[in-house]
Amino acid sequence: MKVESINSSNMVKKKVFIEFNYSKPKFKNIIKNTIYKEHLSRYIKKLCGKKRVYMNYNFICSQEQIKMNTTFKDHNYNTDILTFGLTNTKCELTGDVYISLREIKKNANRYNVEISEEINRVLIHGFLHILGYNDEINSEKKIMRKEEDKYIKFIQKNCSTWNKSVYYY
Repeated sequence: MKVESINSSNMVKKKVFIEFNYSKPKFKNIIKNTIYKEHLSRYIKKLCGKKRVYMNYNFICSQEQIKMNTTFKDHNYNTDILTFGLTNTKCELTGDVYISLREIKKNANRYNVEISEEINRVLIHGFLHILGYNDEINSEKKIMRKEEDKYIKFIQKNCSTWNKSVYYY
């Protein structure tokens, strides 16, 4: 009888757990109609070599974002995203991402893109930070932008309802 060895690492399925939290009920509808969780999960699996990924995306108001930015970053102003990596081991990646929808809307206007595109860009931007990417210097920003653009193209290709609506709040 012939016995073949099986590489157990190939048999381990990657699991991605994504949770969305909202500080205001109106945020839930905006996000529900803008984000395609299954595509985000699939892309994160593709990008990340971890067995398990746990991501908490928290959509909060500007006042909360300013308070967090002041507390954790010593900056007394609003920002579109704050990320906190909790676990980054060989097998597991865990992080919390805090997103200000007001800043997302401003950025969408500034860059002349749909709000849905900017929200999705920030989602993957937060994940990339948790994964270990930085954007402090221009060379890092280029790498980060390239990965964000790949995700936007992935969404555009895989989601038939992409950018068919504009969301106001």
